[in-house]
Amino acid sequence: MIRLLKLEEMDAILAAIDRERHFLYYSYLTTRRSRTIQVGHYSANGELLLGVLAYLRGMPFHAFSVYPVHETFRLKPLMIDMQERLKLPQEAVGSCMVNEEDKHVLEEQLETVSPAAPIMLMKHRHPQALPPADEQVVRLEPGSYSRIESRLAEWNTMAFTREELEYPFYGIWSGEELIALGGYHIYSEDYVELGNIGTDANWRNRGYGRRICAQLTRTGKAISGHVYLNVVEGNASAIRLYRSLGFETVCLQHIVQFKL
Repeated sequence: MIRLLKLEEMDAILAAIDRERHFLYYSYLTTRRSRTIQVGHYSANGELLLGVLAYLRGMPFHAFSVYPVHETFRLKPLMIDMQERLKLPQEAVGSCMVNEEDKHVLEEQLETVSPAAPIMLMKHRHPQALPPADEQVVRLEPGSYSRIESRLAEWNTMAFTREELEYPFYGIWSGEELIALGGYHIYSEDYVELGNIGTDANWRNRGYGRRICAQLTRTGKAISGHVYLNVVEGNASAIRLYRSLGFETVCLQHIVQFKL
């Protein structure tokens, strides 16, 4: 049996879910819930939830999240239902981020288009590792946001959604030129997720990214005790930087891309 999840069912999942093991889907249940479509796979009598497939609207790619509950969960029927429900194009490529265990569920049931990309979820656990505030790192005003978007596009850095542009941004200026900046993907009392940090090619290797990351972390810790970031497992220099600021790895995840 396949049907849309009810609000009370989402609330029940939220009350029981492990945020760090299901980090992406947790955001679909909380901050991003209003922009999601969530379909459940149920037992024949409709009483037992076997798993969930969710879709996030408003992204430049087909952003899914998967939450297996029972070993009899079957993903393909939900994918067909979602594709018909949202009129998604045939042969389109979907993307999701899951933990190691759930990765195998996807790979067994879907046609992947490339090897899964390992992503480390890191959490800030050592506040004493943060350096003092740097006066060169300033909070960017809303009037700078068009420049933020253009700079991120120039640097080929993943853009922020419109909703995320409402969160605080920090940057470093050289005269009238914005040479480095960063923001948040999630900014709430429940938890915070640091977003992308970009630096102009002419100003790299000067520690600007580290300074902005430190300020983003400091501001995030002021509203929540749970501050996270995601980093590609193979990016050794970034991982060293984050560890030097007090972050620790809490979960190994994988970005999986698949044909609809």
